[in-house]
Amino acid sequence: MGILEQIINYTRKRVERERKELVLPKRQRPIIDFRGALEKGAFSIIAEFKPSSPSGVKARWSLVEYLPRVKLADALSVLTEPKWFKGSYWNVYRASQLTAKPILLKDFVIDDIQIEAAYSFGADAVLLMIDVLNEDDLKYLALKAKAKGLQTLVEVSSIEWAEALSKEPWVDILGVNSRDFKTLKVSVERIFKISRYIDERAFPLAESGVKGSKEAYELGLRGYRGALVGTSLMESIDPMGLISEIKFAGTLGLFSIP
Repeated sequence: MGILEQIINYTRKRVERERKELVLPKRQRPIIDFRGALEKGAFSIIAEFKPSSPSGVKARWSLVEYLPRVKLADALSVLTEPKWFKGSYWNVYRASQLTAKPILLKDFVIDDIQIEAAYSFGADAVLLMIDVLNEDDLKYLALKAKAKGLQTLVEVSSIEWAEALSKEPWVDILGVNSRDFKTLKVSVERIFKISRYIDERAFPLAESGVKGSKEAYELGLRGYRGALVGTSLMESIDPMGLISEIKFAGTLGLFSIP
């Protein structure tokens, strides 16, 4: 059994418990326009707080230490998967109290209770993955999120799904993941190839594998409007400097498009 299957099986059991036991707090702040915050920059950065991962991350920072070091990012992503990524809904709640930036709840979302939690704990958008959900369930959960006022970052990893889903009105942002969940290997070439098949209305965003200016420039050159960066920032001794480097290179790539 591959790691993705293990995570999904665990998540199914987890959400069954959450349906019975999870106490949802009252949301403490208004919903922030997630895509709107990203659109303010030419090439935007979502800084991800990721304490751990199956592929390995040597995190330098706690949440409280991390937030001031990524203040140049346009938005935040907070992992809430507890077993493999050591995440927590309460990290979303704490982040929502400590920053005015919009927050993406990043998890293997398969159930309504996770949408309810995203709203209640203070997220402004949710990640939904076609590698985890079938198309009907993906749309169902996307519409559930939008009914709560949340936006959707829909993640794909193939040309077929990029072409199909980037045209859907319930997709606010289309994320393209360079990670193969079967092997956990990252190949930014996958992101490069998929770029030409994405409808521009979907605000294409790169996920995984962006380490610095080289990848960022190539992404901008192919029309990507930003990147979600996790491991590189969590391991960096200078997250602020790395964000500046990536934003500048990505913007340079965008303005170099013929």
